[in-house]
Amino acid sequence: MLLVRPIHDPEFLEKYSLGVETHINRDDIKPDYEKYLSFVHGVHLPYNGVNLASPDEAERSRGVVYVKTAIDKAVQYPVDRAVMHPCGVMSVEGEKTGEYGKLVDSVREVVDYAAQKGLIICIENQLYKPANVKEIFACRSEEWFQLFHDVNRPNVKLTFDSSHAASCAAEENDDDKRLAALWKYLEHPDYIGRFHWSDSRIAGGESLFWDMHLVPGQGTLPREFHQEILRHPAVKLLEQYCTQDEVISGLEFIAGL
Repeated sequence: MLLVRPIHDPEFLEKYSLGVETHINRDDIKPDYEKYLSFVHGVHLPYNGVNLASPDEAERSRGVVYVKTAIDKAVQYPVDRAVMHPCGVMSVEGEKTGEYGKLVDSVREVVDYAAQKGLIICIENQLYKPANVKEIFACRSEEWFQLFHDVNRPNVKLTFDSSHAASCAAEENDDDKRLAALWKYLEHPDYIGRFHWSDSRIAGGESLFWDMHLVPGQGTLPREFHQEILRHPAVKLLEQYCTQDEVISGLEFIAGL
């Protein structure tokens, strides 16, 4: 199934058999949100202002409680899983702000709570930023897989965000290495339970540090890479803020893969 942001008319969603993914505490507080309720087939837990890796126990605990409260809202929808940013802010402007052990403990606590509610948590790979600005855990594929293994719970999966992956893989010094780094994110398809599907301009390293979220077919990710995403059985969000015509363009590109 393909999902989009809850920004298009219900008539358009019906015509193209699209669902929506709702950001808890963002989309669901908008005045006209009620018209999307019957289209919700995906939920995304909130992450702004949350650091689940914080060594400050009060800050870490507040973040855990905030995400748990969002899970209580998520289970009202007909979904069996929720997308979650790991929220592991390891440093800001060079100052240490997180510890990996704290992050694992926090994510386990959230995932265990979700299990009580019958929910799978799909941990998303993160947008890559310059180290002197902000270091966030699980930008690189190896970190993402490490967190999956260390959390080690039966109800944890991964969300693959292709735009985030391109922002990190672009750091390599030539296109062959960039594409090799990109493909590493798909080395364990059985770990993946959700996709955030976008194109990006990885050629020449243009996507470095840039969350492009282009409509599929409008960037330079390889056609074979898009085909691999399409073949995977998991639900996919076309994660673009774009016009209806652009959505149609993306659907046409996907139909031609």
